Amino acid sequence: MLKKILFTVISLLIASFGVTAQDMKEALKQYVDNIESIEDAREQLEKQVKAIELLESMSQIQSIKITSGDSEDQEDEENINSDEDETPSSPPSIPNNLNVDSLKTKFADRLLKNAFSQELLPPHSHVNMPYSSYDISTILDIPLPNNDHLMDIIIHKIFYANGTIEEPHSKMSINQHYMSDNAKFIDSMQVEVIINYPTSIQHISLTKQNPTINQGDNTVQLSSMKGREADIVLSEKIYSNLIAIQAQDKKGRVLDPNSKSSSSHYSPAMSTYFQEIGKLSEAIIKNIDDKKYTSIDDLKKDMLDKFSIDVPENSQNYTAWVQFKNTINQIDIYYAGDQDSIKLFTTIANRDLKSPQSSFFCANDADTYQYGIVDNSGNWIIKPEYYTLKHYDNIFFEGYKNVEDENYLTYKLDIEAKALNQYKYYIKDTLSTDYYLITETDNSEKRGIMDKNENIIIPISKEFIYSPAAGFFIIEDTKAGLYDNTGKVLLPEIYSQLDMVGKYIYATKYEGGRRITTIFDTSLNQITKDNWDAQTKFSDHSDLVLIEDENESLFYINKQGDVIIAPSSKYIFSEEFWSGSTIVYSENSDDVKKYGYINEQGETIIEPQYDYALPFQGDYAYVEKNGKAMLIDKNNRIYKTLPLTLGSWGYVLDSNPAYTQYRLEDDRIFDGYGNYVKDM
Repeated sequence: MLKKILFTVISLLIASFGVTAQDMKEALKQYVDNIESIEDAREQLEKQVKAIELLESMSQIQSIKITSGDSEDQEDEENINSDEDETPSSPPSIPNNLNVDSLKTKFADRLLKNAFSQELLPPHSHVNMPYSSYDISTILDIPLPNNDHLMDIIIHKIFYANGTIEEPHSKMSINQHYMSDNAKFIDSMQVEVIINYPTSIQHISLTKQNPTINQGDNTVQLSSMKGREADIVLSEKIYSNLIAIQAQDKKGRVLDPNSKSSSSHYSPAMSTYFQEIGKLSEAIIKNIDDKKYTSIDDLKKDMLDKFSIDVPENSQNYTAWVQFKNTINQIDIYYAGDQDSIKLFTTIANRDLKSPQSSFFCANDADTYQYGIVDNSGNWIIKPEYYTLKHYDNIFFEGYKNVEDENYLTYKLDIEAKALNQYKYYIKDTLSTDYYLITETDNSEKRGIMDKNENIIIPISKEFIYSPAAGFFIIEDTKAGLYDNTGKVLLPEIYSQLDMVGKYIYATKYEGGRRITTIFDTSLNQITKDNWDAQTKFSDHSDLVLIEDENESLFYINKQGDVIIAPSSKYIFSEEFWSGSTIVYSENSDDVKKYGYINEQGETIIEPQYDYALPFQGDYAYVEKNGKAMLIDKNNRIYKTLPLTLGSWGYVLDSNPAYTQYRLEDDRIFDGYGNYVKDM
């Protein structure tokens, strides 16, 4: 049994304000059922009494006002209410044309591919869902309330590693975890995901003349409003659907708060209930001390009888404190009104799922917080006596027993003996799924490769090894070389650098002080000639690569090594292709450069004339001329003029212009279409 109850009855209620009376009765029964002994009951009851005392004391503490940024309390009223031009705030709104089918596709692409995590705590386990309110807000891109009901998750089926299936049909909110009553490893779960979102926003205005609004459960009261600050009391229904609190100053300008904080207050009836539970707990403790219970069953019956008092339906109010830049004369409350939902069905996997053959998993003892190993039915096969333990896969584990230990060790599981023995090598990492990066000890500088059958593929003799793609290992020792997954040398260790990008390998070496980067495909066919130096790489936005030969001539080749754009006496080539074009430049006797563009056939589309230029991002390119920044199209027409040139943060290029970033001198960011995105 789980001796250390993670939630006492009271702490459960604190964690879930708004819990129903029926929920509370069920929680009480579970609380009592989990008691192991009379001594355990006394310990848990003492914790409960202390929890109630803490709760009651906290209810007396007023909300702490936390300000952000430099305090403006020292500023005079004239500065606070300055008429400086600022980006005006606007009330939150929801568009009328939400495309539900498009949203459903986006949610499916983003949410349904995630994996859950499971913490094994024999005889129980916790499952943490992979979803967050951030995922919802970024996809919906509309104002949302900050509550736990943006997403509901229903677990319909659980598929365990031992082949059993459970159908709990358990429902939880986005911030809850699922607690299983067993410690079996879960392979996957069939779930229903329900995204709840507002389709309308309700608005309440409060002033000193009209400080209270009562609309059934929707109650708001302006407790005080002075200068730049206001205190507002909100009912639970308003608070749980709250989207924004704004204000208006004396000129009618809409203001967002500079600082804000909130506190909650449960009802007097709930306070009385807590106090009564505390008294009953103390009475049961006294009975235990007086040895009035002949058995644990007698104690449990008495606990259920005493604790089964009426639970008030819990409703609570919230106090919000807000501060604004200017003196305010009106508070505006915006909360979610009508709602709609999107339902998705999927099967999600355990992120720690290793392979169908894996039958052993790390687990944590809830009493000692030590780690051990369980089988796929949740039974201990290695006792929990490790301070930390990590499962690589198959039968290899990493960890150590004592907190004082400085180095991790690798262990091999002996299944028949049910023993975890220190392994002869230290496993640093898993490469390409089927291979281990190994060293002699945790601190060894030399590395090697071993497969899952413990065959040595590359001896422990290399300084650095990594796998750029399945079946390949790049070795970096004195020089770099390329090996396959059998240990065969594909490229000898003669290179200064090796890179694999997509389906191509770029091998760089130096001869007579000159750099030569040779391109191979993954079948080790050489694309470029021996004396050619690749200046760029093939990419998703370019099928051409810039080459410099031994005569310093520059030209572009395709993936077959054919010259597509020959050297030019008119322009200088220096860049890769983007959106079907690349930058070229000319240079006069005073070393002044002017930039233009050519297409993939080498034809001039814009003569060199700009002081600075960046590659085309879709239909438009950033250029500068005479200190002015603009976006131009491929006909050299100005599409948009930008307010400033690039600042020190530079730019970010992307095949999708919506993700391109031009970071201007004032730290504003514009995308590849010339639209303002945000500030740095």
